[in-house]
Amino acid sequence: MDLSRMLVCPSINIMKPLTSLFGLATQQALVASLPCAIDTFEPVLPAYARIVSAEFVPSGRAYSEGRANIAYPTAPTQLPELCAVIVNVSTSDISNYRFGLFLPTEWNSRFLAVGNGGFAGGINWLDMGAGVRYGHAVVSTDTGHNSTVTDISWALNNDERKKDFGYRAMHGSVQLGKVITQAYYAKNISYSYYSGASTGGRQGLKEAMVSPDSFDGLLIGAPAWYTSHLQTWTTKVASYNLPVSDKKRVSPALFNALPNEVVRQCDEIDGVKDGIVSHPDRCNFTLTPLLCSTEGVNPSACLTAEQADTIRNVYADFYAEEKFAFPGLELSSEHQWSFLLGGNSPNPLGDGYMQYFLFDDPSWNWTKWNDSIVWQADSADPGNCTADDYDLTALKERGGKILMYHGASDALIPQRSSDVFYERVAEAMGGMESLQSWFRYFIVPGMQHVTGTAVNAPWYFAGSGAQGSLGTATHSTPGFEDARHDSLLALMAWVETGTAVDEIVATTWTRTTDPRSGVLRQRPICPFPKRQTYKGGDPNMTSEEQPPSALNIKENIALNSEGALTEKKNHGIDPNESSEHGSLKYSLLGPSLTKAGQDEVDQAKVSEIIYNASKGSKFFNREEERDKALTARIDKILEKKRRLETLDLSRELRAADRLIAELESTRDLTQHIVHMDCDAFYAAVELLDRPELEHLPFAVGGGVLTTCNYVARQFGCRSGMAGFVAKKLCPELIFLPLNFDKYNAKAAEVREILADYDPRFESASIDEAYLNITQYCVDHAMSPEDVVSQMRKEIHEKTKITVSAGIAANARLAKICSNMNKPNGQYLLPADKKKIMEFMRDLPCRKVNGVGRVLERELSSVGIKTCGDIYAHRQYIDKLFGDKTYEFLLRCYLGLGRTNIQPAEEYERKSVGTERTFPDMDDPIKLREQLRKTAEDLEKDMKRAECKARTLCIKVKLHTYEVLTRQVATPKSVFLAEDLYQYALPMLVKLEQENPKGLKLRLMGLRCTHLVSTKKPDTLAFFGLKGGKTSDGKPKMKPYEEEWEQWPEEEEQGEANNESGESGEGESPFRRHGKEILPNPKKKETSSPAPRQEEEWWDCPICNRPQPIDERQFNEHIDLCLSRQAIRDTVQEVAAATATPVSNKVTTMPVESNNTIKKGKEKKRGRPAAAAAAAASVDPKQKKLKFG
Repeated sequence: MDLSRMLVCPSINIMKPLTSLFGLATQQALVASLPCAIDTFEPVLPAYARIVSAEFVPSGRAYSEGRANIAYPTAPTQLPELCAVIVNVSTSDISNYRFGLFLPTEWNSRFLAVGNGGFAGGINWLDMGAGVRYGHAVVSTDTGHNSTVTDISWALNNDERKKDFGYRAMHGSVQLGKVITQAYYAKNISYSYYSGASTGGRQGLKEAMVSPDSFDGLLIGAPAWYTSHLQTWTTKVASYNLPVSDKKRVSPALFNALPNEVVRQCDEIDGVKDGIVSHPDRCNFTLTPLLCSTEGVNPSACLTAEQADTIRNVYADFYAEEKFAFPGLELSSEHQWSFLLGGNSPNPLGDGYMQYFLFDDPSWNWTKWNDSIVWQADSADPGNCTADDYDLTALKERGGKILMYHGASDALIPQRSSDVFYERVAEAMGGMESLQSWFRYFIVPGMQHVTGTAVNAPWYFAGSGAQGSLGTATHSTPGFEDARHDSLLALMAWVETGTAVDEIVATTWTRTTDPRSGVLRQRPICPFPKRQTYKGGDPNMTSEEQPPSALNIKENIALNSEGALTEKKNHGIDPNESSEHGSLKYSLLGPSLTKAGQDEVDQAKVSEIIYNASKGSKFFNREEERDKALTARIDKILEKKRRLETLDLSRELRAADRLIAELESTRDLTQHIVHMDCDAFYAAVELLDRPELEHLPFAVGGGVLTTCNYVARQFGCRSGMAGFVAKKLCPELIFLPLNFDKYNAKAAEVREILADYDPRFESASIDEAYLNITQYCVDHAMSPEDVVSQMRKEIHEKTKITVSAGIAANARLAKICSNMNKPNGQYLLPADKKKIMEFMRDLPCRKVNGVGRVLERELSSVGIKTCGDIYAHRQYIDKLFGDKTYEFLLRCYLGLGRTNIQPAEEYERKSVGTERTFPDMDDPIKLREQLRKTAEDLEKDMKRAECKARTLCIKVKLHTYEVLTRQVATPKSVFLAEDLYQYALPMLVKLEQENPKGLKLRLMGLRCTHLVSTKKPDTLAFFGLKGGKTSDGKPKMKPYEEEWEQWPEEEEQGEANNESGESGEGESPFRRHGKEILPNPKKKETSSPAPRQEEEWWDCPICNRPQPIDERQFNEHIDLCLSRQAIRDTVQEVAAATATPVSNKVTTMPVESNNTIKKGKEKKRGRPAAAAAAAASVDPKQKKLKFG
């Protein structure tokens, strides 16, 4: 079967089938030993509660209160053996509520509360019956009264009853229900769940807001959360079609003409014609074909202009007094319109709310309506019913999960009301992307209110309140009792194992609510904002025929000894994990662990797969060697720390505090710095030419992944990963070759837009840049957020790719923030010291650019896992890691970074290089061909950089993943490919001679250092003075090394440099791993300048810098160079004369850099004292010049 051709959800990692999870519901762990009697429960209840009844129910029997329960007279049948308990609770002198409990004899240690519907009063025994069959203890409340769904008269002039209905009855029932349950089984509840739809959905959300500790997971269907607005809208929308005698009135008979026309216009937007409208929000529906004025229309089933206006009002959002009040009905909801719009007066759910809840006036009717009533209800909110506390941080932080769904064809509660709720929660909690880890929302095409469908759409997945519609003895999804088809099991898996709900498979049968009639259709439903799209094949696949997803990955969840799901998983992994090979497994995760799209991946499982997939390979052996070496180094660090802990480090503490104070004095909160990062750039560009790959996992690159799309990332694939390892993680992974010309062209389009916002923006690589938008915000009177939002929108509209952005007070923070809401999002960190410090306090050190795998492990070993931990260890850091890392980490703790942003080409280059990975190659002829290609690539880069080089380095990676480097000083400055090849070839030959068994390579690169500019120089540039200050007069700062992203194969070498005190600040920002940075685009000239004449140069024989052809100036230049050469020779002679003959040790002296704050002691390794003294006496700007 072609797995790419089906109805699929975009960009998901498939929900793992839990075929064993249904066994969780039937394999019970605990048998109750106490008798089912009133005396058993009375002692555990407070004085205001009493047991009404406690009745033993044998297996296979039914239980209910019959017709005495007006709202829920139907009894669930075929119950397991259980104890049925009814409790009465007084809440005031004029109010009380009851709740019922089903306590199964065999209990799985879980607790479930179920909700109610409408304004019904009564214990929902039918839904309790479905819940208890899973093995849960189940509770339901009567909400404080006994009435039908639409009878609200019980609330008249009784605020206490309104409170019971609003939140008090549910809250009390849950709390007391748990007390009784734990007393009955003499065991704590392991997990607590909620399941409710409509009013039941509102009850669950309200309880989560009132008491975040009540539930670990909530299954919420079509919630009536916006009570004060929903009920007033119910009356308002009905008034559009009243009075009955009005010419605008649309009769129920005419309603029947609407669904067919909606299907005709909107059905095929999802790619298949099946009578189901899957994307009503994307349909440009028009009533023109139904207007009586349209030629050829059926005169008995057409609409007048007035009637058409009525229908448009029903679809439209409701604005009261020019403010949004409530969303309108969705296209495809027309089959249920008669319930709201077909009567002689509004539905009693609306009018009754006004009469008995809001006004306490039974005489009130819809003719007294005015739009101010909405805001009156909003302010009063009788009973505190509305669930509008959108900040659910407390629930999220304790690990709670919400799975919410809504039928797109719901005409009782508009589906878009759930959109509003979800979007408001996102707004309150940091954006839509931040919700995906704990709150997911599913829109179900064709599903009506809570249950059923009018168009044979798959609608059933054992949702809240739906199981009873299949019969009194039904629960789960008959024939498909697993977490793909059962939303409650899916929620349990998410809560208890961390298996996120990436899709739910909905089912419908030949007879809609009769499973015995046979499956008619099954479809995957995707979490908002994603929607399923038809990709080919049979759209009516049953589950046996349909693969779990386009990725077809299956995994069963293991059961522990008690039959429960395994313990809650931590998706992270400790870099110094003490388990067998723990640190090696962490290392195998690679340097791109913090890339966007990895946060929700089970990294422990990914590391296990990588470990097993690569074990025994050359890659594995090399990583194992590195891990052992690093572990040994960490052991030495820990031993040193133990010695330090025995010493008095009060002086070090004071020195650290002084440095912190000095660093703090440099904090600049006046700038708006933005880091823009294209989302999976190479993959996004490829997708423009290969749109059929949108929902499939693919990567760009071959032997090593350069990038991969977000579908692949959800399997743990990431940049820098070996291709064969990625294939193990995702067997269906598609590889695309690199095409730099295409990427550079698209990057140029992006840069053109960035230049409009900051002409001096700074490219960090081909797909990311820093901007200072401070002046733009002032000039256009816009906030930074609005500017960045506008910029991102413009980039997307013009280039068709998305970008993410971070906005902060400096470049370091902006870089971190750009990853917060990836992909296609932005994050603002306010320019406030307190908020910055709070942000950094809990930030894992690995999230800071410049902290890689090696440094992370070293820091973690001494207890520094977050930036907040740095402060507590400040007295040790200098001694353990050196002064460079010391200051770097203190800056991270404070959230400090540079604010100077300038074009990348203005930074001084230290090197220019290029390298490529290829399949293992050992043929000497092919190796030489590869060397020549590499030299040709390097020549192009050197020409772009306008420089020559005096030192050439070759880098190779063996097939064993060992990296070797060699370098040679060339007798002349070189940049031409032929010269580069001729000087590199002997180094390659030498490497071949050193490996007599044959040189087998998988990577080759060339790098030029000791660069000599071929640009026309001027006096200031020669003396190192040009560009020495910024526009504000301050010395120009080079970017900290952490601001430039390291590529995977360079990470180990870079961290070794950090350890030895070398600086990476001067690394060329122009080209790394094929990511080329071109100069910022220039503003177009109004007139064409005269063509430049080709200039000729003379090379200085001393410094090799090209000089203009002017004999006098050239001689003066040589004199200066000779004098500098003499100085250097003198320094070397002094150094030799003062060297101690007895010891081989080299004395070091501190050298204060212009860009470094004094810390009392600086360590510069391997530098003679005399040389240091001489260097200190020279203008520090001159030390950049190279001689000889």
